[in-house]
Amino acid sequence: MFLVAKARVLGAAAAIVVAAAAGLGLAQDKETVLKEREATMKEQGKDIGAVKAYLDGKGDLAQAKTGAANLTQTTKKIPQLFPAGTGGPSPDGDYVAKPEIWTDWNKFLEAQKAAAAKADALLVAVNGGDKNAIEAAFSDLGKNGCGGCHTTFREKIAK
Repeated sequence: MFLVAKARVLGAAAAIVVAAAAGLGLAQDKETVLKEREATMKEQGKDIGAVKAYLDGKGDLAQAKTGAANLTQTTKKIPQLFPAGTGGPSPDGDYVAKPEIWTDWNKFLEAQKAAAAKADALLVAVNGGDKNAIEAAFSDLGKNGCGGCHTTFREKIAK
């Protein structure tokens, strides 16, 4: 009888250790996701900056092409940067992903697809080299692509 009770106590203790380890793993995974999310958004900012620099006469077309091409790739991977359970502030503490991302996932995916299509259009314009077309596509991406998603699904943290 004593051995049975001891086995149950040890089993319960082992279950608690496993559960705690799983929770710690989830916390570490969330932290990794948040860091990757922020890094991707900052990468997108640099890529947009390369296009803007070209439009402002401060950068070259090759860098704009590279930036626009990168945007077409990073906008496609946005959904995987927001797995369920990864809400919370960005590591730099500037922004927080709104819960609407997960409560209205289909709307989030629509916003992401719109941004991806606008990034594709920007790449076409940049590859064409016509500054007026690039400016129009750049503005559309900013307002209706990135801005369309950020307005609905991101919140600046007041400091």
